[in-house]
Amino acid sequence: MNDERWRRMHALAAHRRQIALGLVSLALVAVIASTPGLLGDEVREGFGGLAAASPAWLWTAALGFALSLAASGCAWRSALLRCGGRTSRLDSAARYGCGSLLNSFAPARLGTALRFALYARTLEGEGRLWTSGGVGTSVGVAHIVWLAVLLTFGAVTGALPAWPLAIIGAIVAVAVALAYFTRSSRPRGRVAHVLDAFHALGRCPRAAGQLLAWIGLATVGRVAAATAVCMAFGVSRPLAAALLIVPALELAGTLPLTPGNIGVASAAIVFALKAHGAPIDSAIAAGIAFSAVETVTSIAFGLGSALYLLGGQAPGVRRYALAGVSAMGCLALGAAFGATVVMPLV
Repeated sequence: MNDERWRRMHALAAHRRQIALGLVSLALVAVIASTPGLLGDEVREGFGGLAAASPAWLWTAALGFALSLAASGCAWRSALLRCGGRTSRLDSAARYGCGSLLNSFAPARLGTALRFALYARTLEGEGRLWTSGGVGTSVGVAHIVWLAVLLTFGAVTGALPAWPLAIIGAIVAVAVALAYFTRSSRPRGRVAHVLDAFHALGRCPRAAGQLLAWIGLATVGRVAAATAVCMAFGVSRPLAAALLIVPALELAGTLPLTPGNIGVASAAIVFALKAHGAPIDSAIAAGIAFSAVETVTSIAFGLGSALYLLGGQAPGVRRYALAGVSAMGCLALGAAFGATVVMPLV
């Protein structure tokens, strides 16, 4: 009893620290956003350069981000089904979107913990939360595989360092070894269920290929979004620039300190575009626009996802009413995106 009370008190204290960190991060971001002059003339010019962006390409970037979110949700489903989970592609994408919504407002990837909890509800039996965590780990390994592909391009061009490839290779090697050695054994104990996904993927290479394919599609969505942002600001060779931006963002997101990784992500984009040879004002403007469009898309996708999941839990007329509210909410968010992000850039 005392141990249970101690765990609850420890969890409450950790939750309060997370809330405090989130409020501090949001306040810092608000101060910086409201007074860009604090960051110097170059950042002020970068904000001024937003007016040169092409609205059509920013909308295209939003579609690329939405594709990436949906494909990532489908990747979770492909692994969950092998572990006995029951979910559709639309339902899985909605659960993933709820995590993205939380990540847009909270630091430290708290949305990932929410995803673990939501996906655990599609599983049965003991240790399902551990199984969900193992599925998330397998999805993360698939992300790392595609990150290695993009990093190789950056290393070859000399724009990005090559040393992260050694770390990535070690992580992938450990994941492959886990899948190989657990393929013929069943987990014993609740914690051991974290290896369920590796057991399933080791027994079925086709399932591993499907997981990699979905994450590959998610990566294509992010590359397409980055390319569209570069096109919006007239960056030369936009696809080559996007192939540098995406891995730089992945590396910068290893330790997200702000909600949506705002600020850090923009700095990573500026670094990648400077290495690509883009002018500093265009690089800063592109970094700001990239973060803004990605955040708005994540919020819109996440709110629609939350309303969809609520509608699925409500019977009869309430379910259709919530579905209608979800549709109207998405339309309102689209209008808000046009009014607050696109129209000021015209």
